[in-house]
Amino acid sequence: MNGADDLAVLARVVASLVVVVALAVLAARFARRAGVRSGGAGLQVVERTGLSREASVAVVEVADRALVVGVTPHGVTLLAELEPGVLEARRVREADAGSVPRRAGLRPVPGSLTTGERPAGTGSVLDPRTWRQAVDALRELTVRRR
Repeated sequence: MNGADDLAVLARVVASLVVVVALAVLAARFARRAGVRSGGAGLQVVERTGLSREASVAVVEVADRALVVGVTPHGVTLLAELEPGVLEARRVREADAGSVPRRAGLRPVPGSLTTGERPAGTGSVLDPRTWRQAVDALRELTVRRR
């Protein structure tokens, strides 16, 4: 092979790469227009705010419930559950006025600091009691009642 052959092979590889990238961009654009979202069915992150480099708070809508969760590299903690209809009322107000009070509709989670009860954990990410409390809260949320 000489230099001209090498250049021809390189041109074909680059052209193929451009075609593949263009097809990926078109497929993503089509999926977005069709309403295809990444993530699980019925789960949507409504809003997310960073608190530090590794921690954030998110409002998650799942199974017609709105949950406020704390997210760290070590796990997810339920902070509060929004009252039914708060997200829809917020969407209506945003469409009308463009602003909504951030704390409207929050309902304290049993065992959280806002209820006045003493929480099981100290709140430290390193405290195993905190993680036990988080697992218990998740179990309570996901248990099937008959």
